Amino acid sequence: MPKPIDPALNQELEDVRSKLRNLNTRVKSLSSPRARLHRDKHGKPEPAVIEEVKNISLEEMRDKLKVINQYLRKKLAPETIAVSKETESEAVEDQIIPDSKEIAEVQSEEKTTSVNLPSSGEQQEKKAPERLGVGLDLGTAYLVASREVDGSRVFVKTERNAFLSVRADQATKELLEKLRIKYGSLGSNLYVLGNLALSLANIFNREVQRSMSMGILNPSEAESIPMIKLIVQNILWSPRNENEICCFSVPASPIDRDQDTIYHRGVFEGILRALGFNPVVIDEGYAVVLSELEYKDFTGIGVSCGGGMVNVCASFRSVPALSFSITRGGDWIDKSAATVLNIPVSQVTTIKEQGMNLLGPKTREEEALTIYYRNYIRYFLESMAKVFGNAKETPQFRDPVDIVFAGGSSLVGGFLEVVKEEIKNVRLGITVGEIKKSDEPFTSVTRGCLFHAINTQQESS
Repeated sequence: MPKPIDPALNQELEDVRSKLRNLNTRVKSLSSPRARLHRDKHGKPEPAVIEEVKNISLEEMRDKLKVINQYLRKKLAPETIAVSKETESEAVEDQIIPDSKEIAEVQSEEKTTSVNLPSSGEQQEKKAPERLGVGLDLGTAYLVASREVDGSRVFVKTERNAFLSVRADQATKELLEKLRIKYGSLGSNLYVLGNLALSLANIFNREVQRSMSMGILNPSEAESIPMIKLIVQNILWSPRNENEICCFSVPASPIDRDQDTIYHRGVFEGILRALGFNPVVIDEGYAVVLSELEYKDFTGIGVSCGGGMVNVCASFRSVPALSFSITRGGDWIDKSAATVLNIPVSQVTTIKEQGMNLLGPKTREEEALTIYYRNYIRYFLESMAKVFGNAKETPQFRDPVDIVFAGGSSLVGGFLEVVKEEIKNVRLGITVGEIKKSDEPFTSVTRGCLFHAINTQQESS
């Protein structure tokens, strides 16, 4: 027979339950996409949102509090990637807490989100354990890493692929640590990493430094390899098993430039092996096919519009038939607009990323960006037409094929509408079905990499 519960203890538990309800309501009201759509004119969540957490059990609330505590403890702790080797705890991965206004003021620039993977053909009725494998999108502008949690969701981390040298003295170092700004130390030099590098570059009217250019390591930056190594170490988790596969993306051979990826690929294979991973390579365009075209039996064309390049892959039933790249991307747009506007590239990048629409530019800067965006879209569509019209490897699709666009450069407002306008002026050499954009353009490549990593891991076990 169970012992009766002490009334005082029961009251204490009820007090904890009440506090946890309030905390959970606060977190949900600030972070939930649905809650954002149901706020009143004062910014407070409406009663319908609060009702969702009214009957949460004490056990659930205790688990949530544990997760929140771990999340805040990690995010609020001072860290520098030069010395920190901490990884995400499994509890945090199980319950991803989106950023709230309070947390965002002090946390690092790392961003997290939760998305889904295509089905691998296995039954998912019961909750499956996390499958081994990590995806890494090695983009010119951003690095995006992913791994599976709960057997169906994907935990994603992002970091801007940028750095900025700062004055190397003790006072600067102490200030960076006090402000919880991620930095790397290389010899006697200090470098601010990630999103804050762009912010500081704007403040001091400087150009941000980039470890990659046109999809591969930047030969004009002597610090490219040590800086990208630090950023990769910071964004990846520790392997969960010996030789866990990390699938990373590389650009396909460009059609408009003499460039190979042998050195680029070899450097990153070495970095990943040093971190304990078994590296596997995938073309960036093919990664988009794997993440976006499951509904078409992985048949169609995936286009990744990145910062440095446009990567294209034509696939038939998951078999990549033709892959190529075009060496013009978001960086080309930013640099071209910066030149005619006579302002730093970092300022143009910030203007673009703060939100604009190609169908209705509002400022001189947005007008310049729109002009170069249209030229960029027209250029890669014409390049695609040349390849599909002449390449013997182009598959002869019997049915119209869908084209799916992804990548950071496709995020700008009006992108898909301009693509549909411009594609009328070119002859692709194939019959086009639906022209669409990924629901999650920014994570499309890393999800495709992860999908390939998981399948490769399972085949090798």
